[in-house]
Amino acid sequence: MPAGFVYPVPDSLSDDAAGLIEPLSVGVWAAQRSDVSPGDDVLVTGAGPIGLIAAQCARAYGAASVTVTDVVESRLQVARRLGFEALNVAQTPLTPEVLQADVLLECSGNARATWDAVMAVRRAGRVVLVGMGGDEVALPLSRVQDHELVITGAFRYANTWPTAIQLAASGAVDLDVLVTGAFGLDDVEAALTASRDNPDAMKTMVRPGLTG
Repeated sequence: MPAGFVYPVPDSLSDDAAGLIEPLSVGVWAAQRSDVSPGDDVLVTGAGPIGLIAAQCARAYGAASVTVTDVVESRLQVARRLGFEALNVAQTPLTPEVLQADVLLECSGNARATWDAVMAVRRAGRVVLVGMGGDEVALPLSRVQDHELVITGAFRYANTWPTAIQLAASGAVDLDVLVTGAFGLDDVEAALTASRDNPDAMKTMVRPGLTG
């Protein structure tokens, strides 16, 4: 690649972490889009790789508390290892009585999760829709209007790579914890379907030269 098209990363970053700077840029962009500020209570729906990255970014941007929700307990365990509050909404449905937040980073793409989470956002709260779900999602419009919520989407990012590299290099965001498996070039198909076949799989890496 031409040097002008790439960013150098410090030697302290593992190759796996360097390979995950792109999804980290998604988390950085979500935090910026939501204007996460010191003292905010942040709710992240979806404890997949993007959700756990977004949660770490929210904390790095100063969130006072970050709660992550999901229905897969193994993923919530990773959230807890990272120091977040974790709520299994299959066991305890998310309601305003259970939790309220200033910022919602919706990373699940699940319609029911989106509805319940928006209902838990406080007045004048900010909602960023990150997860890719269906083309149409129902929203509790009366809650949005009455609470004057700001809802926006996030898909791409701009000028986030230097920030993402700095967050990973400083240890503010742990990317290596997301890696749950590795395959060689001959097993790319298995790498691409790992999360479909194993709900405990987070990020599967392809490492050239890896055999066996």
